[in-house]
Amino acid sequence: MNGRKWLSLLVVGALALLLASCGSEQPADADAVTEPVSEVGPEQVTELESPEAIEETASPSIGEMSVVDQPIAAPEGIFSDAETALDALDSYRYTTRFAFVGGENDEADAGSIELTGAVAGEGRIHLTWKDLSEDRLLEVIRIDDRAWIAEDGEWSEVPTLVADAMSQAVLVYAPSVAWGGLFGGLEATSTYVGLDTVDGIAAHHYTSTYEQWGGYWAGELTSASGDVWIAEAGYPVKYSFTASGVNEDGTSGLVTWTMQLSDVNQSVTIEPPL
Repeated sequence: MNGRKWLSLLVVGALALLLASCGSEQPADADAVTEPVSEVGPEQVTELESPEAIEETASPSIGEMSVVDQPIAAPEGIFSDAETALDALDSYRYTTRFAFVGGENDEADAGSIELTGAVAGEGRIHLTWKDLSEDRLLEVIRIDDRAWIAEDGEWSEVPTLVADAMSQAVLVYAPSVAWGGLFGGLEATSTYVGLDTVDGIAAHHYTSTYEQWGGYWAGELTSASGDVWIAEAGYPVKYSFTASGVNEDGTSGLVTWTMQLSDVNQSVTIEPPL
């Protein structure tokens, strides 16, 4: 694949993201109201026919209920607010992988990518894009008003406008872009599981049968399901989706999209490559 075709594919991917749109609905208020139990006097008890009748009319007071027995309510608006929380982070690293595996050899098909990124504040990023089907690498480093691009390990300094254009293409699959353009609309189609832990980070766990992410891939999606974890601090920390699909050439296979954040608000250093 020559450089011009490589860049064309990246730009097409970026346009696909801009066309994606999702609605979001707020979940209904699920807070339960517990009626206080009125006291039953001795005279009233003697009028009942049996002890079983007393058990049917009595219910435990709030003080007698175990905290474990009471469900944890899903935070309202957590999906729509996650993009803002992610933007507010000082620094983080992430790895995201989008792949279609099919055929007899179970090899990654065209369009399969792995993107790793480091963000160290506004204007300081390092992206590494790997084409899994052709084992090609593209890297972009941006430090304030300077930028560099490397293809297969050969670095060259370029104007920041060029680096920004390349970054927009590869960032199609990054959490900073994918969440705002796609995953932020998951709340209405997701089921809250409860609190969980991802690499020591307390997070709200959701499951979903969301299928619109299949628009990032040129084939036909036949089924989809996945999980999303949003940190209690508000930012998306992990998601993992799997689907059955049919490639453009009619090959059946498995489509996956995974992402996980790490080193949140830790020391992330980005240096010039030259």
